[in-house]
Amino acid sequence: VLYNEEKAFGIVTGSGEEIAAGSVVIAVGGKSVPHTGSTGDGYEWAEKAGHTITELFPTEVPVTSDEPFINQKTLQGLSLRNVALSVLNKKGKPVITHQMDMIFTHFGLSGPAVLRCSQFVVKELKKQEKVRLKIDLFPDIHEEQLFQRMHKELKDAPKKSLKNVLKPWMQERYLLFLFERNKIDPSETFSSLSKDRFRAFVKDCKEFTVNVNGTLSLDKAFVTGGGVSVKEIDPKKMASKKKEGLYFCGEILDIHGYTGGYNITSALVTGRLAGLNAGEFSLCRRKK
Repeated sequence: VLYNEEKAFGIVTGSGEEIAAGSVVIAVGGKSVPHTGSTGDGYEWAEKAGHTITELFPTEVPVTSDEPFINQKTLQGLSLRNVALSVLNKKGKPVITHQMDMIFTHFGLSGPAVLRCSQFVVKELKKQEKVRLKIDLFPDIHEEQLFQRMHKELKDAPKKSLKNVLKPWMQERYLLFLFERNKIDPSETFSSLSKDRFRAFVKDCKEFTVNVNGTLSLDKAFVTGGGVSVKEIDPKKMASKKKEGLYFCGEILDIHGYTGGYNITSALVTGRLAGLNAGEFSLCRRKK
């Protein structure tokens, strides 16, 4: 982008051709999904105009974990439907909770709920070495209610194995995983079931925590966090406060939304504003 002391007045192409312009809109995205051409070039152009670039970080990105069951790929490929996933702070209190689907991978966790929680994982990792994610498999029922319902089903079928009675409640792999964690033999029956071990199992259904230690890299993220400081942009016009005739829109700015349409909506809204106002500015400059 070409600038003088006061304004943006054109661009230089990759082949060296100079193109004069009454105004310039920088709409090149962040550094996520680089195969689409979004390689972070715009940050340098913005800095050249005097803009501040806030710290870049991956958002809407899978998270990594070195838990033994992750390294051993015990649950790899297993999806959990409509769970409540919470990011816990140092004191064990939820920072954010999203009720959506998720999946266990060979490196950690992914899926819609994880992607939405990921930006909060990144922020919490600045305060603690590892961050705990809590999985609530049954977010619409209290723990005691869950205990009583499962207990009744087991009591009503005293000769059936625990696995066969509880199989309808969740995917079998997850059921067996939680059984093993709580030293419950899947083939045993209600009569030999320890109430303490069963309570611990039910607690895991509601509060199973996974330690995560990071995320995949920025180029593997769907969205870039950070960017051109919005304090230096006129929000009504998307105009630079540093250079006349310079406009920004989309993910290059320090704004980001959740996947599911929110990020693209902000890109379209800011793009419309930037385009209309850049055009109007250019016309006014021409008339002068």
